[in-house]
Amino acid sequence: MDSAKHITISNIPEISAIYFALLQCGYDYYTMGRSQDHIAFLQRYIDAGKVPHFFAGVKQNTCQVYPYWPRAAILEKASFYLLPDSSQFRDYDTFRAQIMGATNIADHERDQMLWEWISDFPKALSEILTSEAFTDYLKWEQEWLSTQNVRHEAALQMIDKCLDICVSKYGSPVQDIQIIINPVKCVYSADYHLDQNCFIFCSGAFRADSVIHEFLHHVVHPAVVEIADMVVATKREYPDIDESYYLSGDDAGQLNAFEEYAVRMMTRDVMNGNYPDTLVSYLKNLTCTDRRKDYY
Repeated sequence: MDSAKHITISNIPEISAIYFALLQCGYDYYTMGRSQDHIAFLQRYIDAGKVPHFFAGVKQNTCQVYPYWPRAAILEKASFYLLPDSSQFRDYDTFRAQIMGATNIADHERDQMLWEWISDFPKALSEILTSEAFTDYLKWEQEWLSTQNVRHEAALQMIDKCLDICVSKYGSPVQDIQIIINPVKCVYSADYHLDQNCFIFCSGAFRADSVIHEFLHHVVHPAVVEIADMVVATKREYPDIDESYYLSGDDAGQLNAFEEYAVRMMTRDVMNGNYPDTLVSYLKNLTCTDRRKDYY
């Protein structure tokens, strides 16, 4: 990464527009873990205007814990594959290949219904981006982000140092990092995206451990693939890993659950200054070690 740059909390208008639209469609996860003042302000924008029916399709019944998974995250990623004016997709094939190749999305969550639905995304998003209500909301969001940067200055510096070490030590291609915090998105939902050599973290609240956790996923994943046979052979249930991580219960689900468990353990370690020398050895140890007592 460019050490001359300092990580800050920012937004991406297209992602802001997605969650603004969801707010109009019954998205009630914005209330969790937030102050009454914050909630009251956002409620001013509920029913601020009509939004395309398209956004009602984000909510599904495939994930009981968070029914907006995976479609909200898919739309976040899709926003990186739009033309500058958001009027249509660019490089649609690459976007589709990324979703079809994602190991944390079940096949029934990316069937033909998804692709027929998402074809309307550019037009629907453009309507939100150009609406007066969203423009007004975005001004407040910018002010809110300024206060977040002041409040979390020390933690941002810590993340900067930690991820610099991880990039160097584990051969990450990342050269830039963006921390996107959205005041509508659920505070317990965090996703990451790789846009060329930029790592983009997106959540509803800033937590240093969450940023590092999501970053480590892209570092750990290749090493999990390398020991896939060992992970599948153990057929373990990992402590505190929700059943949704196991997907359909097949080998892919087993690998997905193990990766989540491994990343949680490694996040705790690196935040305490303990950086594994060799990822594969570290992961092999985790396949047969229950570190429930160490889990943060």
